[in-house]
Amino acid sequence: MAKFVDRIRERQVLDDAWASGRPELIVVSGRRRVGKSALLARFARELPIAYYVAAQQLERDQLSDLGRALGPLSTAFRPGRPPRLAFADWEELLEVVVDASRTRRIGLILDEFPYLAEATPALPSVIQRWWDSRGSQSNLVLILAGSQQAMMQRLVSSAGSLYGRPTRELQVSPFDYYYAAQFAPSWSREDRIRLYAAAGGIPDYLEEFNPTQSLRHELGRLAFSPAGRLFREAADLVRSEFNEPRTYESILRAVAQGAVTPSEIADRAGIGGANRVAPYLERLQGLGLVERRTPPQQSNVPRPRTSQYVIADHYLRFYYALVDPWRSAIQLGQGEAVLDELWDATFDAFVSRAFEDACRQYVKRLSGAGQVPPLSSVGFWWYPGGDLDVAGMSGRHLRVAGSAKWTREFVKPGDLDDLRRGVGVVAPGSRPTLMLFARSGFDRNLARDVQVRLVTLSDMFRRDLEYERV
Repeated sequence: MAKFVDRIRERQVLDDAWASGRPELIVVSGRRRVGKSALLARFARELPIAYYVAAQQLERDQLSDLGRALGPLSTAFRPGRPPRLAFADWEELLEVVVDASRTRRIGLILDEFPYLAEATPALPSVIQRWWDSRGSQSNLVLILAGSQQAMMQRLVSSAGSLYGRPTRELQVSPFDYYYAAQFAPSWSREDRIRLYAAAGGIPDYLEEFNPTQSLRHELGRLAFSPAGRLFREAADLVRSEFNEPRTYESILRAVAQGAVTPSEIADRAGIGGANRVAPYLERLQGLGLVERRTPPQQSNVPRPRTSQYVIADHYLRFYYALVDPWRSAIQLGQGEAVLDELWDATFDAFVSRAFEDACRQYVKRLSGAGQVPPLSSVGFWWYPGGDLDVAGMSGRHLRVAGSAKWTREFVKPGDLDDLRRGVGVVAPGSRPTLMLFARSGFDRNLARDVQVRLVTLSDMFRRDLEYERV
Protein backbone atom coordinates (compact mmCIF):
# COMPACT_ATOMS: atom_id res chain seq x y z
CA MET A 1 0.00 0.00 0.00
CA ALA A 2 1.32 3.47 -0.90
CA LYS A 3 2.67 5.55 1.96
CA PHE A 4 0.41 8.48 2.87
CA VAL A 5 2.43 11.36 4.28
CA ASP A 6 1.29 14.71 5.65
CA ARG A 7 -1.57 16.60 3.89
CA ILE A 8 -2.78 17.47 7.38
CA ARG A 9 -3.94 20.99 6.52
CA GLU A 10 -5.47 19.90 3.21
CA ARG A 11 -7.41 17.08 4.88
CA GLN A 12 -8.64 19.51 7.50
CA VAL A 13 -10.03 21.81 4.79
CA LEU A 14 -11.95 18.91 3.26
CA ASP A 15 -13.15 17.59 6.63
CA ASP A 16 -14.35 21.06 7.64
CA ALA A 17 -16.25 21.40 4.37
CA TRP A 18 -18.02 18.09 4.93
CA ALA A 19 -18.88 18.96 8.53
CA SER A 20 -20.14 22.46 7.71
CA GLY A 21 -23.61 21.23 6.76
CA ARG A 22 -23.73 23.90 4.04
CA PRO A 23 -23.56 23.47 0.27
CA GLU A 24 -19.88 23.46 -0.67
CA LEU A 25 -18.21 24.02 -4.04
CA ILE A 26 -14.49 23.35 -3.69
CA VAL A 27 -11.84 23.87 -6.37
CA VAL A 28 -8.68 21.79 -5.90
CA SER A 29 -5.59 22.34 -8.05
CA GLY A 30 -1.99 21.21 -8.11
CA ARG A 31 0.53 19.96 -10.64
CA ARG A 32 0.46 16.43 -12.01
CA ARG A 33 1.74 13.64 -9.72
CA VAL A 34 1.53 15.85 -6.62
CA GLY A 35 -0.96 13.57 -4.85
CA LYS A 36 -4.33 15.28 -5.40
CA SER A 37 -6.05 12.04 -6.38
CA ALA A 38 -4.64 10.15 -3.39
CA LEU A 39 -5.83 12.94 -1.07
CA LEU A 40 -9.32 13.06 -2.58
CA ALA A 41 -9.71 9.28 -2.73
CA ARG A 42 -8.73 9.01 0.93
CA PHE A 43 -11.23 11.73 1.85
CA ALA A 44 -14.03 10.01 -0.08
CA ARG A 45 -13.26 6.51 1.18
CA GLU A 46 -15.47 6.47 4.29
CA LEU A 47 -18.12 8.95 3.15
CA PRO A 48 -21.11 8.88 0.76
CA ILE A 49 -19.10 10.53 -2.00
CA ALA A 50 -19.04 9.55 -5.67
CA TYR A 51 -15.51 9.91 -7.03
CA TYR A 52 -14.81 10.11 -10.76
CA VAL A 53 -11.45 10.56 -12.51
CA ALA A 54 -11.96 11.94 -16.01
CA ALA A 55 -10.05 10.85 -19.10
CA GLN A 56 -9.53 12.49 -22.48
CA GLN A 57 -12.72 11.18 -24.08
CA LEU A 58 -15.77 12.38 -25.94
CA GLU A 59 -18.61 13.83 -23.86
CA ARG A 60 -20.87 10.82 -24.43
CA ASP A 61 -18.18 8.45 -23.12
CA GLN A 62 -17.56 10.62 -20.08
CA LEU A 63 -21.29 10.72 -19.26
CA SER A 64 -21.44 6.95 -19.70
CA ASP A 65 -18.54 6.39 -17.31
CA LEU A 66 -20.06 8.86 -14.85
CA GLY A 67 -23.23 6.75 -14.90
CA ARG A 68 -21.23 3.94 -13.31
CA ALA A 69 -19.53 6.25 -10.78
CA LEU A 70 -22.87 7.77 -9.74
CA GLY A 71 -24.71 4.47 -9.46
CA PRO A 72 -24.35 4.40 -5.65
CA LEU A 73 -26.49 7.57 -5.48
CA SER A 74 -29.55 5.53 -6.45
CA THR A 75 -28.92 2.97 -3.69
CA ALA A 76 -28.02 5.53 -1.01
CA PHE A 77 -24.48 4.07 -0.99
CA ARG A 78 -25.66 0.74 0.43
CA PRO A 79 -23.35 -2.29 -0.05
CA GLY A 80 -23.86 -4.31 -3.21
CA ARG A 81 -23.43 -3.80 -6.92
CA PRO A 82 -25.06 -0.44 -7.82
CA PRO A 83 -26.87 0.09 -11.12
CA ARG A 84 -25.37 2.09 -13.95
CA LEU A 85 -27.22 5.36 -14.50
CA ALA A 86 -27.80 6.88 -17.92
CA PHE A 87 -27.59 10.61 -18.62
CA ALA A 88 -28.50 12.47 -21.79
CA ASP A 89 -26.43 15.52 -20.88
CA TRP A 90 -24.75 17.37 -18.02
CA GLU A 91 -27.91 19.21 -17.02
CA GLU A 92 -29.67 15.91 -16.37
CA LEU A 93 -26.68 14.54 -14.45
CA LEU A 94 -26.48 17.56 -12.17
CA GLU A 95 -30.22 17.44 -11.48
CA VAL A 96 -29.93 13.79 -10.44
CA VAL A 97 -27.08 14.68 -8.09
CA VAL A 98 -28.92 17.55 -6.42
CA ASP A 99 -32.10 15.43 -6.09
CA ALA A 100 -30.09 12.70 -4.37
CA SER A 101 -28.90 15.23 -1.77
CA ARG A 102 -32.44 15.92 -0.53
CA THR A 103 -32.43 13.08 1.99
CA ARG A 104 -28.79 13.04 3.12
CA ARG A 105 -25.46 14.83 2.69
CA ILE A 106 -23.58 13.50 -0.31
CA GLY A 107 -20.51 14.45 -2.31
CA LEU A 108 -19.32 14.39 -5.90
CA ILE A 109 -15.66 14.66 -6.89
CA LEU A 110 -14.83 15.40 -10.53
CA ASP A 111 -11.09 14.79 -10.76
CA GLU A 112 -9.14 15.99 -13.82
CA PHE A 113 -11.96 18.42 -14.49
CA PRO A 114 -10.10 20.10 -17.42
CA TYR A 115 -10.61 16.92 -19.46
CA LEU A 116 -14.38 17.26 -18.93
CA ALA A 117 -14.31 20.93 -19.92
CA GLU A 118 -12.20 20.11 -22.97
CA ALA A 119 -14.84 17.68 -24.21
CA THR A 120 -17.71 20.02 -23.23
CA PRO A 121 -16.47 23.64 -23.46
CA ALA A 122 -19.77 24.97 -22.06
CA LEU A 123 -19.51 22.81 -18.92
CA PRO A 124 -18.15 25.54 -16.58
CA SER A 125 -21.08 27.78 -17.57
CA VAL A 126 -23.51 24.89 -17.12
CA ILE A 127 -22.19 24.31 -13.60
CA GLN A 128 -22.38 28.04 -12.87
CA ARG A 129 -26.05 28.25 -13.79
CA TRP A 130 -26.88 25.03 -11.97
CA TRP A 131 -24.99 26.11 -8.85
CA ASP A 132 -26.72 29.49 -8.77
CA SER A 133 -30.21 27.98 -9.14
CA ARG A 134 -29.98 24.57 -7.47
CA GLY A 135 -26.57 23.50 -6.18
CA SER A 136 -26.18 26.39 -3.74
CA GLN A 137 -29.46 25.35 -2.06
CA SER A 138 -28.54 21.66 -1.73
CA ASN A 139 -26.89 19.41 0.84
CA LEU A 140 -24.03 18.66 -1.54
CA VAL A 141 -20.23 18.87 -1.49
CA LEU A 142 -19.01 19.28 -5.08
CA ILE A 143 -15.26 19.15 -5.70
CA LEU A 144 -13.66 20.11 -9.02
CA ALA A 145 -10.00 19.11 -9.23
CA GLY A 146 -7.39 19.44 -11.95
CA SER A 147 -3.69 19.39 -12.79
CA GLN A 148 -3.82 22.05 -15.49
CA GLN A 149 -3.29 24.83 -13.00
CA ALA A 150 -3.63 27.71 -15.45
CA MET A 151 -7.06 26.44 -16.51
CA MET A 152 -8.18 25.89 -12.91
CA GLN A 153 -7.06 29.43 -12.05
CA ARG A 154 -8.95 30.88 -15.02
CA LEU A 155 -12.06 29.04 -13.89
CA VAL A 156 -12.25 31.06 -10.66
CA SER A 157 -10.72 34.32 -11.94
CA SER A 158 -12.79 37.45 -12.44
CA ALA A 159 -13.28 36.45 -16.09
CA GLY A 160 -14.03 32.80 -15.26
CA SER A 161 -17.40 31.07 -15.24
CA LEU A 162 -17.16 30.16 -11.56
CA TYR A 163 -15.91 33.50 -10.26
CA GLY A 164 -17.24 34.07 -6.75
CA ARG A 165 -18.89 30.63 -6.54
CA PRO A 166 -16.33 28.38 -4.80
CA THR A 167 -16.80 28.20 -1.05
CA ARG A 168 -13.21 27.00 -0.66
CA GLU A 169 -10.11 26.79 -2.87
CA LEU A 170 -7.33 24.32 -2.13
CA GLN A 171 -3.85 24.27 -3.68
CA VAL A 172 -2.03 20.94 -3.26
CA SER A 173 1.71 21.64 -3.40
CA PRO A 174 4.74 19.33 -3.55
CA PHE A 175 6.17 18.31 -0.20
CA ASP A 176 9.00 20.34 1.25
CA TYR A 177 12.30 18.69 2.21
CA TYR A 178 10.94 17.81 5.68
CA TYR A 179 8.10 15.60 4.49
CA ALA A 180 10.00 14.27 1.46
CA ALA A 181 12.52 12.84 3.93
CA GLN A 182 9.81 10.72 5.55
CA PHE A 183 9.83 8.43 2.52
CA ALA A 184 13.33 7.26 3.51
CA PRO A 185 13.55 7.70 7.31
CA SER A 186 16.44 5.24 7.68
CA TRP A 187 18.77 7.12 5.35
CA SER A 188 21.31 9.61 6.65
CA ARG A 189 20.26 13.25 6.78
CA GLU A 190 22.68 14.01 3.93
CA ASP A 191 21.07 11.35 1.75
CA ARG A 192 17.60 12.62 2.58
CA ILE A 193 18.61 16.06 1.27
CA ARG A 194 20.07 14.35 -1.81
CA LEU A 195 16.80 12.45 -2.27
CA TYR A 196 14.94 15.75 -2.20
CA ALA A 197 17.36 17.16 -4.78
CA ALA A 198 16.68 14.26 -7.15
CA ALA A 199 12.95 13.57 -6.65
CA GLY A 200 11.72 16.84 -5.20
CA GLY A 201 8.51 16.81 -3.22
CA ILE A 202 6.44 14.69 -5.62
CA PRO A 203 5.13 11.65 -3.70
CA ASP A 204 4.71 9.60 -6.86
CA TYR A 205 8.47 9.82 -7.45
CA LEU A 206 9.51 9.48 -3.82
CA GLU A 207 7.56 6.22 -3.53
CA GLU A 208 9.73 4.71 -6.26
CA PHE A 209 12.79 4.73 -3.98
CA ASN A 210 13.41 1.60 -1.89
CA PRO A 211 14.68 2.86 1.48
CA THR A 212 16.19 -0.54 2.29
CA GLN A 213 18.74 0.06 -0.48
CA SER A 214 21.29 2.86 -0.67
CA LEU A 215 20.46 6.16 -2.36
CA ARG A 216 23.22 5.61 -4.91
CA HIS A 217 21.86 2.18 -5.80
CA GLU A 218 18.36 3.59 -6.23
CA LEU A 219 19.54 6.48 -8.41
CA GLY A 220 21.34 3.99 -10.62
CA ARG A 221 18.19 1.86 -10.89
CA LEU A 222 15.67 4.67 -11.36
CA ALA A 223 17.51 7.46 -13.20
CA PHE A 224 20.64 6.00 -14.81
CA SER A 225 19.06 2.91 -16.34
CA PRO A 226 17.07 2.90 -19.62
CA ALA A 227 14.23 1.08 -17.85
CA GLY A 228 14.20 3.43 -14.85
CA ARG A 229 11.07 5.41 -14.02
CA LEU A 230 12.98 8.66 -13.51
CA PHE A 231 14.91 8.15 -16.77
CA ARG A 232 11.65 8.03 -18.73
CA GLU A 233 9.38 10.30 -16.69
CA ALA A 234 10.60 13.73 -17.81
CA ALA A 235 10.01 13.14 -21.50
CA ASP A 236 6.66 11.45 -20.76
CA LEU A 237 5.57 14.40 -18.61
CA VAL A 238 6.48 16.98 -21.25
CA ARG A 239 4.78 15.00 -24.02
CA SER A 240 1.61 14.64 -21.95
CA GLU A 241 1.37 18.39 -21.28
CA PHE A 242 2.52 20.09 -24.48
CA ASN A 243 1.88 19.98 -28.21
CA GLU A 244 5.47 21.07 -28.90
CA PRO A 245 7.43 18.84 -26.53
CA ARG A 246 10.80 19.42 -28.24
CA THR A 247 10.54 23.18 -27.78
CA TYR A 248 9.61 22.86 -24.12
CA GLU A 249 12.38 20.34 -23.53
CA SER A 250 14.87 22.75 -25.08
CA ILE A 251 13.68 25.48 -22.72
CA LEU A 252 13.84 23.24 -19.65
CA ARG A 253 17.29 22.08 -20.68
CA ALA A 254 18.47 25.69 -21.06
CA VAL A 255 17.14 26.71 -17.65
CA ALA A 256 18.63 23.62 -15.97
CA GLN A 257 22.00 24.51 -17.43
CA GLY A 258 21.98 28.00 -15.93
CA ALA A 259 20.10 30.33 -18.28
CA VAL A 260 17.93 32.62 -16.11
CA THR A 261 16.66 35.48 -18.29
CA PRO A 262 14.31 35.17 -21.30
CA SER A 263 17.05 36.31 -23.68
CA GLU A 264 19.57 33.81 -22.27
CA ILE A 265 16.99 31.02 -22.38
CA ALA A 266 15.94 31.86 -25.95
CA ASP A 267 19.55 32.01 -27.08
CA ARG A 268 20.55 28.70 -25.48
CA ALA A 269 17.35 26.94 -26.58
CA GLY A 270 17.61 28.30 -30.12
CA ILE A 271 14.18 29.98 -30.08
CA GLY A 272 14.65 33.42 -31.59
CA GLY A 273 14.37 36.16 -28.98
CA ALA A 274 12.98 36.89 -25.53
CA ASN A 275 9.51 37.82 -26.81
CA ARG A 276 9.15 34.50 -28.58
CA VAL A 277 10.15 32.43 -25.56
CA ALA A 278 7.87 34.34 -23.16
CA PRO A 279 4.62 32.41 -23.93
CA TYR A 280 6.41 29.10 -23.40
CA LEU A 281 7.76 30.25 -20.04
CA GLU A 282 4.29 31.44 -19.04
CA ARG A 283 2.81 28.02 -19.79
CA LEU A 284 5.57 26.28 -17.83
CA GLN A 285 4.86 28.62 -14.91
CA GLY A 286 1.15 27.86 -15.11
CA LEU A 287 1.89 24.16 -14.67
CA GLY A 288 4.23 24.76 -11.72
CA LEU A 289 7.28 23.47 -13.60
CA VAL A 290 9.15 26.78 -13.88
CA GLU A 291 9.24 29.62 -11.36
CA ARG A 292 9.97 33.29 -11.91
CA ARG A 293 11.92 34.55 -8.93
CA THR A 294 12.26 38.20 -7.98
CA PRO A 295 14.25 39.75 -5.13
CA PRO A 296 12.03 40.16 -2.04
CA GLN A 297 11.83 43.95 -2.30
CA GLN A 298 10.22 43.55 -5.75
CA SER A 299 7.93 40.61 -4.94
CA ASN A 300 4.76 42.74 -4.97
CA VAL A 301 5.72 44.88 -7.97
CA PRO A 302 3.51 44.06 -11.01
CA ARG A 303 6.43 44.27 -13.45
CA PRO A 304 9.65 43.78 -11.48
CA ARG A 305 12.79 45.02 -13.18
CA THR A 306 14.86 42.07 -12.00
CA SER A 307 13.85 38.43 -12.19
CA GLN A 308 15.29 34.98 -12.75
CA TYR A 309 13.66 31.87 -14.17
CA VAL A 310 14.45 28.58 -12.45
CA ILE A 311 13.01 25.08 -12.73
CA ALA A 312 10.61 24.80 -9.81
CA ASP A 313 10.41 21.01 -9.90
CA HIS A 314 13.53 19.44 -8.39
CA TYR A 315 13.16 16.21 -10.34
CA LEU A 316 13.06 18.02 -13.70
CA ARG A 317 16.03 20.12 -12.62
CA PHE A 318 17.91 16.92 -11.72
CA TYR A 319 16.95 15.18 -14.95
CA TYR A 320 17.86 17.99 -17.35
CA ALA A 321 21.04 18.95 -15.47
CA LEU A 322 22.53 15.50 -14.77
CA VAL A 323 20.68 12.75 -16.65
CA ASP A 324 19.67 14.19 -20.02
CA PRO A 325 23.22 15.21 -21.07
CA TRP A 326 24.22 11.53 -20.67
CA ARG A 327 21.09 10.04 -22.22
CA SER A 328 22.86 8.27 -25.10
CA ALA A 329 25.46 6.68 -22.82
CA ILE A 330 22.75 5.52 -20.40
CA GLN A 331 20.76 3.97 -23.23
CA LEU A 332 23.91 2.05 -24.21
CA GLY A 333 24.04 0.55 -20.71
CA GLN A 334 26.76 2.81 -19.33
CA GLY A 335 24.64 4.29 -16.53
CA GLU A 336 26.87 3.06 -13.72
CA ALA A 337 29.93 4.61 -15.33
CA VAL A 338 28.02 7.88 -15.76
CA LEU A 339 27.00 7.82 -12.10
CA ASP A 340 30.63 7.19 -11.11
CA GLU A 341 31.59 10.25 -13.13
CA LEU A 342 28.98 12.47 -11.48
CA TRP A 343 28.79 11.14 -7.96
CA ASP A 344 31.15 13.35 -5.99
CA ALA A 345 31.88 16.96 -6.98
CA THR A 346 29.31 17.33 -9.78
CA PHE A 347 26.45 15.80 -7.84
CA ASP A 348 27.30 17.76 -4.69
CA ALA A 349 27.39 21.02 -6.66
CA PHE A 350 23.93 20.20 -7.96
CA VAL A 351 22.58 19.26 -4.51
CA SER A 352 23.79 22.57 -3.07
CA ARG A 353 20.92 24.41 -4.82
CA ALA A 354 18.35 22.04 -3.38
CA PHE A 355 19.98 22.49 0.03
CA GLU A 356 19.47 26.26 -0.28
CA ASP A 357 15.78 25.62 -1.03
CA ALA A 358 15.59 23.33 2.00
CA CYS A 359 17.12 26.05 4.18
CA ARG A 360 14.47 28.53 3.04
CA GLN A 361 11.81 25.94 3.81
CA TYR A 362 13.36 25.40 7.24
CA VAL A 363 12.95 29.11 8.01
CA LYS A 364 9.31 28.89 6.89
CA ARG A 365 8.89 26.00 9.31
CA LEU A 366 10.46 28.03 12.11
CA SER A 367 7.96 30.79 11.39
CA GLY A 368 5.05 28.35 11.23
CA ALA A 369 6.11 26.85 14.55
CA GLY A 370 6.37 30.31 16.14
CA GLN A 371 10.15 30.04 16.65
CA VAL A 372 10.84 33.22 14.67
CA PRO A 373 8.48 36.17 14.07
CA PRO A 374 5.80 35.75 11.39
CA LEU A 375 7.24 36.11 7.89
CA SER A 376 5.35 37.23 4.80
CA SER A 377 7.83 35.56 2.46
CA VAL A 378 11.10 33.65 2.46
CA GLY A 379 13.16 33.88 -0.70
CA PHE A 380 16.48 34.34 -2.42
CA TRP A 381 17.91 37.87 -2.66
CA TRP A 382 20.62 38.54 -5.20
CA TYR A 383 22.50 41.75 -5.85
CA PRO A 384 25.55 42.83 -7.88
CA GLY A 385 28.47 40.89 -6.48
CA GLY A 386 26.64 38.48 -4.21
CA ASP A 387 23.44 37.09 -2.76
CA LEU A 388 21.58 36.01 0.37
CA ASP A 389 20.61 32.35 0.16
CA VAL A 390 17.83 32.97 2.69
CA ALA A 391 15.91 36.22 3.05
CA GLY A 392 12.93 36.11 5.40
CA MET A 393 10.73 39.18 5.02
CA SER A 394 7.97 40.84 7.01
CA GLY A 395 6.53 43.14 4.39
CA ARG A 396 9.53 45.10 3.12
CA HIS A 397 11.63 44.48 6.25
CA LEU A 398 14.41 41.88 6.30
CA ARG A 399 13.89 39.76 9.44
CA VAL A 400 16.02 36.68 8.72
CA ALA A 401 19.17 36.45 6.61
CA GLY A 402 21.03 33.24 6.01
CA SER A 403 23.84 31.58 4.12
CA ALA A 404 23.85 27.86 3.20
CA LYS A 405 27.03 25.81 2.69
CA TRP A 406 26.76 22.30 1.22
CA THR A 407 30.46 21.51 1.51
CA ARG A 408 32.60 18.94 3.27
CA GLU A 409 34.41 21.74 5.12
CA PHE A 410 33.39 23.51 8.30
CA VAL A 411 31.71 26.89 7.92
CA LYS A 412 34.19 29.57 9.02
CA PRO A 413 34.01 33.06 10.58
CA GLY A 414 34.73 34.51 7.14
CA ASP A 415 31.41 33.10 5.94
CA LEU A 416 29.66 35.04 8.69
CA ASP A 417 31.52 38.18 7.64
CA ASP A 418 30.28 37.66 4.08
CA LEU A 419 26.70 37.28 5.33
CA ARG A 420 26.91 40.51 7.33
CA ARG A 421 28.39 42.28 4.33
CA GLY A 422 25.50 41.11 2.16
CA VAL A 423 22.93 42.33 4.68
CA GLY A 424 24.66 45.71 4.68
CA VAL A 425 24.29 45.90 0.90
CA VAL A 426 20.63 44.88 0.54
CA ALA A 427 19.20 46.22 3.80
CA PRO A 428 21.56 48.76 5.39
CA GLY A 429 20.70 49.57 8.97
CA SER A 430 18.55 46.46 9.50
CA ARG A 431 19.27 43.92 12.23
CA PRO A 432 17.86 40.59 11.01
CA THR A 433 18.37 37.27 12.72
CA LEU A 434 21.49 35.81 11.12
CA MET A 435 21.67 32.10 10.30
CA LEU A 436 24.42 29.92 8.93
CA PHE A 437 23.47 26.48 7.57
CA ALA A 438 26.08 23.75 7.32
CA ARG A 439 26.20 20.24 5.96
CA SER A 440 29.42 19.37 7.77
CA GLY A 441 29.55 21.60 10.84
CA PHE A 442 31.11 24.83 12.08
CA ASP A 443 34.50 26.18 13.02
CA ARG A 444 34.67 26.28 16.83
CA ASN A 445 35.28 30.04 16.79
CA LEU A 446 31.78 30.57 15.36
CA ALA A 447 30.20 28.92 18.39
CA ARG A 448 31.31 31.90 20.50
CA ASP A 449 29.39 34.41 18.38
CA VAL A 450 25.98 34.82 20.01
CA GLN A 451 24.72 37.03 17.18
CA VAL A 452 24.31 34.15 14.72
CA ARG A 453 22.25 30.94 14.79
CA LEU A 454 24.17 27.89 13.60
CA VAL A 455 21.91 25.34 11.91
CA THR A 456 23.00 21.75 11.32
CA LEU A 457 21.26 19.01 9.35
CA SER A 458 20.13 17.59 12.66
CA ASP A 459 18.38 20.87 13.47
CA MET A 460 16.59 20.80 10.13
CA PHE A 461 14.86 17.51 10.93
CA ARG A 462 13.73 18.24 14.50
CA ARG A 463 10.28 16.89 15.38
CA ASP A 464 9.06 20.22 16.73
CA LEU A 465 9.22 21.63 13.19
CA GLU A 466 6.16 19.58 12.25
CA TYR A 467 3.88 22.38 13.36
CA GLU A 468 1.00 21.24 11.14
CA ARG A 469 0.04 18.60 13.69
CA VAL A 470 -0.34 21.11 16.52
